[in-house]
Amino acid sequence: MNQRFEVYFPEKRPFFLENSSYFNTPVNLVFTRRIGDPEFGTRLTGKQGPWSVGMLFADDRSPGLSVTPYDPLSHHRAYYGVLRVNHDIGKESSIGLIYTDRELHTAPGEIQCTDNPCIVGSNRVGGFDTRIKPNAKWTITVQALNSHTRFNDGTHKGGPSFDWFVERSTTNVEYNVLYQDTAGGFETDTGFYRRPDIRRISQFAQYRFRREGGKTLQWHGPSIFTINNWDHSGTRLDWYTNVNWRFVLSGSSNFGVYGNIGHERLRPVDYSTLTTDQDYLHYQRGFWINYAYFKPLVLSTEINWGQATNYDTSVGPPVLATAQNIQFQATVRPIKPLTVDNTYLLTRLRDVNTNNNMFNNHILRSKWNYQFTRALSLRVITQYNAVLSNYSATLPQYALSSLPPSKQFNADVLLTYFVHPGTAIYVGYNSDLQNLTNPPAVDALGNLTRTPGSFINDGRQIFVKVSYLFQR
Repeated sequence: MNQRFEVYFPEKRPFFLENSSYFNTPVNLVFTRRIGDPEFGTRLTGKQGPWSVGMLFADDRSPGLSVTPYDPLSHHRAYYGVLRVNHDIGKESSIGLIYTDRELHTAPGEIQCTDNPCIVGSNRVGGFDTRIKPNAKWTITVQALNSHTRFNDGTHKGGPSFDWFVERSTTNVEYNVLYQDTAGGFETDTGFYRRPDIRRISQFAQYRFRREGGKTLQWHGPSIFTINNWDHSGTRLDWYTNVNWRFVLSGSSNFGVYGNIGHERLRPVDYSTLTTDQDYLHYQRGFWINYAYFKPLVLSTEINWGQATNYDTSVGPPVLATAQNIQFQATVRPIKPLTVDNTYLLTRLRDVNTNNNMFNNHILRSKWNYQFTRALSLRVITQYNAVLSNYSATLPQYALSSLPPSKQFNADVLLTYFVHPGTAIYVGYNSDLQNLTNPPAVDALGNLTRTPGSFINDGRQIFVKVSYLFQR
């Protein structure tokens, strides 16, 4: 919640997960969750000597399903194509090429869906990347890309993107520096890229005080991480610094404390409610603990508090807010075949003057995995998401958030019979419940109306996938 840019959610579908590493590059150009509703797809991956090749083609029906049957976009689907070629140089260096393409051609006319995935006719990105490891201490990666986007109204945009990363790693010292330069017209509709028109430099440095022969404390030490971002006009958009001290114990346990400080500059181009550039001061203090002494129980928690920006105001520009974040994870293995992963996330913003609640976001997630045999397993995932916000559709000028209160419960079941890589059977079921009114309606601000406690099922899906690897 409360993010200026879209949130990254990992891919879960087996078809897209298998051999996905063949398409990895420093800049994420293949984010298969963009393919929202595929009807068919094909993937070819393989490695021969130093050469590896990956090809992917799939359709996506979601743009055509997002409009009424009489819309020019109706029944049209997008097509995704990816080609990746990589050549190893020695043991740990490589050079590669990648090309991605998304096509969605619609008939002339006004379309109801004006989101970017609906109005882009074609988006093509190509480039090369290399990884050079001259010795055990140094690693260098470079990627150069160029994109071209044509919209369905005939307009175009495009531009380059460059990415350089250098790292030196020794027993006691860790240091790396990243520089990115991305034009305002750069766009990847097959990948995941949050922010064009930016020049970014970030650095990380860490020193480890090692305890030779230490049975409990392995090492401890400070680290610092900095980010500075500018646009291509020279305006510094934000800077951020994190300082922490980490203690690493035996058994993969660790704990530490940290502090963050930064400034963020928002412009009228970012928010139409701003008349001039506005600077926002952010800071957080926090700590974390990871406990992993016993295999049957692993605990992890992080808590921080400070000041952040509320981007989801009811009316007017973004404002500063007091913030609190809690992350808690527990992995339990009561018996050898069963693993239970539980997660709780809390994000809370309050008004800096009155301390009134802007919104609370609670996310509870539990994943149960039972391994019947080496090949047969059952996975069940349940998740509850609640947004409790200071929202009003009738009197928004007195509200503190534009997020309507909502509750959602999702369940996902997957039965897997995995013989070996390439040969497997998957049977899955997904169901989603939300506290929407029935029949669905919208309030005065255009948001879906919701009930205090009752739920309706707004989506069910059953799927079966069979794959077989022919071996010679």
